[in-house]
Parts: sequence; structure tokens; C-alpha cells
Amino acid sequence: MCNPKPLSCSLLALLLLWPGTPGIAQDASTYPSRPIRVIVPGGAGSGTDISARIVSEALEKHVGQRVVIENKPGAGQRIGASLAAKSPPDGYTLLFSALTPITVTEHFPPKIDYDPGRDFTPVAIVVRQPALLIVRPSLPVRTVAEFVAYAKGNPGRISFGVQGIGSEMHVMMELLKKHAGIDLTPVPYNAAPPAILDLLADRLDAMFLVVAPVKGHIGSGRLFALATLNAKRVPDFPNVPTMAELGLPEMTFAPWFGYMAPAGTPQAIIDRWVEAIRRLPADPTLVKRLAEIGAELDIVGPHQFGAIIAQERRRFGAIVAEGKFNKPN
Repeated sequence: MCNPKPLSCSLLALLLLWPGTPGIAQDASTYPSRPIRVIVPGGAGSGTDISARIVSEALEKHVGQRVVIENKPGAGQRIGASLAAKSPPDGYTLLFSALTPITVTEHFPPKIDYDPGRDFTPVAIVVRQPALLIVRPSLPVRTVAEFVAYAKGNPGRISFGVQGIGSEMHVMMELLKKHAGIDLTPVPYNAAPPAILDLLADRLDAMFLVVAPVKGHIGSGRLFALATLNAKRVPDFPNVPTMAELGLPEMTFAPWFGYMAPAGTPQAIIDRWVEAIRRLPADPTLVKRLAEIGAELDIVGPHQFGAIIAQERRRFGAIVAEGKFNKPN
């Protein structure tokens, strides 16, 4: 029983909460003892979701437990990120995310209810997926130059899909408008699959999309890729030029996908995940599966990941402020 003196009770409470206490250390040493939930803030079938499922399945044998994907799309990926940020920091809930809710969303209204720099602990970047400028085949363009010319001849009449107002792809669309001198009409979607369906049905004109959900459609000719935002050409599409090659180096961009944990997660648990992730490049099946969807492993540890997040928060904040387009359409 606690000593009735207030000072003693307070001291005992502090000791119980202190991260170095034996109780918490023991929890970390027996981790994981039950399945781990990984929240994906995008819908099923999105590039983030596909990568999360492939990588998490490969990680199970190294982590020693089932890794269960839970899709929580909506509100420009705010819903899933907020849920993960507010989860107990015990290693049993992680976020698998692209950069939107971590480095971009905060610069757009409405105000988010979490702080990307304070409420998450970076674990690791694991995957990069090149992004492509995709158009419906019935749009009468086959090059970026033709796309720009068509847009200039039809100001405001080209519908451009974005996965949420305030996403990185929304920002890249705004950069394209600025540097190409064209007017595009953004059409927001909560996830990639409905947007792809609209592209296939001629209800949407164009969109930036990662390779995974559109690779088959491009191969079959049902969708057309004009360029990649990647720094180099995508091996699966060697004839598709980079934006930099076409005179738009400002458009160079390669989306990352990585794991983050709620702030306060014990370092021993973070280390366990980092150790498991660093073993992934030795898994030929995983490397092959990612290559099949046009993605690649790119393992970046916690410290460098944190630096990338800080840098990109500044970069996107400056772009949004300069462009003055941080108001929903």
C-alpha cells in the first residue's frame, strides 16, 4: 500500500511510469506476445495498402507474430494517421504510411488533431514506388508536351484526380500547373481504386499514381503513362521519360512507404522492428513480389527517416505557402 504522505505517493507513481522501470522493460523483453495491428491510412488496393500487405507478410517470420493490416482511409489519410498516433505505445499498433499524413496534410485545413513530429516515432522506410502521370487512353495526348498544349487549349476542363485534397499528389499537381502554366481541375478521392475506375470509364482525365495499382492497366493499354516523377526511368516502362528529362526537374519525386510507431513506444520494441526490417533485402521472394508491382526495397533506419520527415515537412510547407493553394476546392 502506498505511503499516505503525498510526496511518497507521487514518487511511486513517477517510478511506475518511468520508461526504465522493470515492468515496462519486461513487457519489451516478451514482445510480441499477440498479433500486431498495422494501420494503413489508405483504402484496400491502394499503392500503400499493396506494399503494406506484401512487406508485412514477409516480416511476420522475423517479428514472430501475425501482422494484421487494418485499412482506415478517409479525410486525406487523417483518420488512419490520427488513430495510430493515439494508440497505446506498446508496439501492438503501428502505422504503415506514405508521406501525405506525415509531411503534407498539416499544411492544409482543417487542422489535424495530431502532431507528425511529436506523436510518432519513425521506425523505417521500407519501400519506394515510382509515380507516373496517367491519362485515359481516349484523351487525345501521348506526350507531356501534348498534354500541356491540350490543357492550355482547354483551360480548367481537364479533370485531375488527387487522393485527397492536401495529399502529396495534390501538391505535385499544383506544381505541374505552376511550372507548365496550365489550369487543371482537381477531383478528390479517398483511395486510388475508385479513381482508377473513373479513368478506365472516361470519367476522369488524368492523375498521378504509383505503379502498383495501374501496372496491369498500362500493360494492357487501358491506361497510358506520359511520364514518371522518378529521378530515373522505371524499368517496367523504359520508354516513359522522367519529368526532369522533359524540362520539369521540379517534378522529381519518389514516394516512400514506411512504418511509424506511436511516440513513447519503448526503444527495445523499435529496435526489434528495425532488426527485422533490415533482414528483408535477403528475402528473394519479397524482392521479386515488389518488383512485380513496380516497387523496390529502400531500407532507411529511424534516425535518417526522422531527418527525411523533418526535411519534407519544411519542403511541402514552403511549396504550399508559396502556391497559396491550401484551401479545399
